[in-house]
Amino acid sequence: MKRNPVENFGDKQTSNGFNKNKQNINRTGANRKTVSSVNLELEAQGVIEVSDKDIKSCYLRLINLTIEELEEKSESEKEPALIRVVSDAILSGKGFDVIQNMIERAVGRPQQGMDVKIETSKETTDLLKKYIELNEE
Repeated sequence: MKRNPVENFGDKQTSNGFNKNKQNINRTGANRKTVSSVNLELEAQGVIEVSDKDIKSCYLRLINLTIEELEEKSESEKEPALIRVVSDAILSGKGFDVIQNMIERAVGRPQQGMDVKIETSKETTDLLKKYIELNEE
């Protein structure tokens, strides 16, 4: 059954449309939500910001859970999204990589040294020695 499009307007059929009420035309389309407006909404709902310290602590605690505990966290709809997503990721086939990334984000990467060996000629070595001697004076 095909419906007459005019019927969709109900009692607004005689409202003169946009040609008489140009102020009602939204030329840019539906307004997009901004991050700041979402932040204001969340704040009004009582959702607070998570600090760097909280995330670090959460990562380091999740690493310490058993598989069974992670499965419970992953399946619980009462857990925050971060905990569910991270728990799922640890339980996935790439669990080791996920844990390694979590440790690197929480603790930092270990120092990695690099040995550099430069072969120089005798003339270059002599010039460097003279340069050092002149700068020490």
